[in-house]
Amino acid sequence: MSYKSALPGMFAVPDSVADEHLKLARETHLKVLLWVLRHGEAEGLQALAHWLGRPEGDLVDAMQFWIDRGLITIDNAQLTINNVVEAVAPAQMPVAELPLTPIRPTASQILTRVAEHQDLRRLFQEADRILGRTIGYEGQCALLMLHDTDGLPVEVVYMLLEYCAEAGKTNIGYIEAAGRDWGRREIDTIEKAGEQIAALKESLALWSELRRLAGLHAPRPTAAQSEHLRRWRAMGYGIDMVFAAYEEMAEHTGKLSFSYMNKVVETWHAAGVKTPAEAAAAKERYQAEKAKPEKPAAKKAKQGTVGYGPSFDLDAFERSTLQVPVFEN
Repeated sequence: MSYKSALPGMFAVPDSVADEHLKLARETHLKVLLWVLRHGEAEGLQALAHWLGRPEGDLVDAMQFWIDRGLITIDNAQLTINNVVEAVAPAQMPVAELPLTPIRPTASQILTRVAEHQDLRRLFQEADRILGRTIGYEGQCALLMLHDTDGLPVEVVYMLLEYCAEAGKTNIGYIEAAGRDWGRREIDTIEKAGEQIAALKESLALWSELRRLAGLHAPRPTAAQSEHLRRWRAMGYGIDMVFAAYEEMAEHTGKLSFSYMNKVVETWHAAGVKTPAEAAAAKERYQAEKAKPEKPAAKKAKQGTVGYGPSFDLDAFERSTLQVPVFEN
């Protein structure tokens, strides 16, 4: 059986929603995204909460789901939709297989599973204690699917719950999304979960220091920012070098761009730069070299380099990131 859409009126939806995020996105996530894509923030989340009959807090969490994935950013309280493609006529749309979405268990199926496995019953009881509230059907459904569908052992789900509670991320939607990410990355043992949590805590500590030094407002980094921080820490860079990269980014763009900072850090790492003093010295050498008159052939050969690292033109990157949205929220 094939499916096609009749579209009397259209608005654009990012390709990545269907290609990458549909499996993790829940009903409220999709409703919020469609509302924002159609209306922007003209009527605000309060109007959407009234229209859907859902608490505004749930919609804020759903909005954060898309912010964490880079599809929505907030700049001075204005929403920006990223990676939106222009709508095309149905005849021009490529035919693709429909993604397989796991079927959520019913309440009776959950009761049957709990009756069969005492470890699941204890998991639900401990989830209530860890999160400080009764998780109800939605929470039980999410945790059961993390175990049955995403392959996380019960003890790993315990560790996930403890970490999320400690980080202040107790929304079931966030826990489910994080757990599915763990399942996709095969973080399915106590040892792997411990390593992941340690890396996340290091990233959060690094963010806290950067937030203090740079005057950032967001209490926690987004998922993409956390991944950058984790990689920089794995390279051996601490807050001194991360803040130096922040200052380099601020000097060239005037806005928070972790993509820009990542290019700077990767350049330093490839060049063996380990301290802010070494970075400053390398920059001085580059600027002095750049000020020298060059022959046309030499100038062409050096295009795309900064003089203190391979193949990264800061000026070119600045031009390419003029529309990079501010990540502060």
